[in-house]
Amino acid sequence: MLRGFLALVLAISVAGKALAELMSALFPDGVPGYGTDDGVTVQTRLHPELMPLGVREGALVFLPQLDQGYGYTSNALPGPYRRGSWQLVTAPTLSMASNWSRDAIGAMVSVQDTRYLSLPSQNRTDATVSAGGRIDIGNDKLTIAAAHVAAHEDRSQLDTIASDRPIAFDLDDVRASYAINDGRWSIVPNVQVTNWTYDPTTLLGIPASQAYRDRLVTQGGVSVSYEIAPLRGVMLVVRAVHQEYTQTPAGQPSPDSTSYQVLAGVDYDDDAVWHLRALVGGEARRFSSPLYAPQNTLIAEASAAWSPTGLTTLTAMVSRDTEDAEQEGVSGLVYSSAKLTIDHEYLRNLLFRASIGLQRADFFQGGHQIGTTAGFGITWVMNRDMRLLFTYDQTDLHGSTIPTDALVTGYSRGVGLMTLRLGL
Repeated sequence: MLRGFLALVLAISVAGKALAELMSALFPDGVPGYGTDDGVTVQTRLHPELMPLGVREGALVFLPQLDQGYGYTSNALPGPYRRGSWQLVTAPTLSMASNWSRDAIGAMVSVQDTRYLSLPSQNRTDATVSAGGRIDIGNDKLTIAAAHVAAHEDRSQLDTIASDRPIAFDLDDVRASYAINDGRWSIVPNVQVTNWTYDPTTLLGIPASQAYRDRLVTQGGVSVSYEIAPLRGVMLVVRAVHQEYTQTPAGQPSPDSTSYQVLAGVDYDDDAVWHLRALVGGEARRFSSPLYAPQNTLIAEASAAWSPTGLTTLTAMVSRDTEDAEQEGVSGLVYSSAKLTIDHEYLRNLLFRASIGLQRADFFQGGHQIGTTAGFGITWVMNRDMRLLFTYDQTDLHGSTIPTDALVTGYSRGVGLMTLRLGL
């Protein structure tokens, strides 16, 4: 239960796109006890004898962790002119959670400092503070959470500005939900408010304000699910999302919009061999400015995990949704992605992972951008408190008739890291 709730707190601290990862939010792997059930993958299976014990203080458990990585990036610059650099990555984290049989509280503070030895101008420090609580009211559950993120955009993502150094942004998020459980039925109304603010940057040495991207995103909805059998259920989701841009330049049309989404989903586990999840539906987005055409979009996210043995899991994921564009004068984009991952437990304490991925952004004003990814990793669990990780990730971005020339195009980067993870 402790680690399940910590996973829930960690989930709210990830700064992704505003409308991305629909299924991850609606079918969370971090629900208490889920990671020990049949049907989990090699990576999510818990081995209590190989996990840190934490520091107990009464009913609270603290989990300190330190990652120290050293590696090489083949391209630390924004454009097609590549320049590599050795890099140091230091990431301390402190998590806290209660260990009560009912109700729960949790919090997390994390920092990641990345230093490029040959290009100190590209150094960056990201930080996250998050906290949440759950109150059990009979069979119902009230959950409230909040997070603050101070981070930088990664140039390996689609629709990223080709700034001279990574663009810094702040995100403040508050969310609440109330789960009403009645037998096999569950009804969960929810509300979320997220505020995004961006620091100014430079493009080829010329100052470029990013305030036009500052926005307040408010969303609310309700999900209704029915459990057909243990680990098998269906779901209907209805929600509305309003985006208000707070710093639109004078004379420019406002990209403010309101979106309405309806999705239907299924979660199906076939005796630990197959695990299928899917959400499919539609979104209607309407802009406050008549200069931006209305957008009606098919949105979906699905995954299929196949475990032919208890030591190997093959996972395929596809998604399609709408997102906000980073370019000025572009009202948004349709983001599509596909990823295939294989995890293998060679030994109980030696895990292998490999993945390939494809992403595509189609801009509302025309043009598109394509990205490909590939990576592999090895995790050696040395003991309860120490792990050694080796990872390599390759990213390539290509553009075609992109609406503006401010985006990163013709970009290629490979990053290899050796990381020592220490925990208590």
